[in-house]
Amino acid sequence: MQEKKLSTADRILQSALQLMKNKGFNLVTIKEIADTANVSEMTVFRHFDTKKGVLEAAIEKNTVVPSFKQIFVKDIVWNLEKDLRLIAHLYLDLMESNESICLIAIQERFTMPEIIDLVSDNTENLKGFITKYFNMMQKKGKMIQSDSYALASIFLATLFSYFITSALWGGKFINISKEEFITNSVKTFCHGKKSKGSEIDWLI
Repeated sequence: MQEKKLSTADRILQSALQLMKNKGFNLVTIKEIADTANVSEMTVFRHFDTKKGVLEAAIEKNTVVPSFKQIFVKDIVWNLEKDLRLIAHLYLDLMESNESICLIAIQERFTMPEIIDLVSDNTENLKGFITKYFNMMQKKGKMIQSDSYALASIFLATLFSYFITSALWGGKFINISKEEFITNSVKTFCHGKKSKGSEIDWLI
């Protein structure tokens, strides 16, 4: 099966992201992007007005929201552990495919805070989907009553910690597989308990 040929715009975006990840946004020139994408500088400017426009277009193109929206519409089975495993796998897969964007956003968080805003908008949308899911699970009596937004934030923060430590340090910080991490973190999240005298509270 032949690989789908990248469009000119996609080649430019892919080349720009790799260069910016390796060198930092400020050190990359339009000429370098053009040379790497095997196009002229004029072609780059024809598709994107500025270097910053290239990065913004890459973030917009690689938004994770549509994929998440689809699983909440089609794939949720209203079993907390199964659903959270599904969500966790999708989240980490999408974050890994967007690793360049995330690392560039971190590198340039002080020089271009608006890039962090674009990336964080995605995260807030994801928290919204998960919050609605937790609210529905509580209405169905399948979760204890709790702050759904806080739970969604904690769940995504746990997953993000695995992604970012793996992206920055490989296996030197968390040296278990993605599958092991998901399995154990979801189980802990679902069945984690805290003592209240002799009482035990469960998420499910």
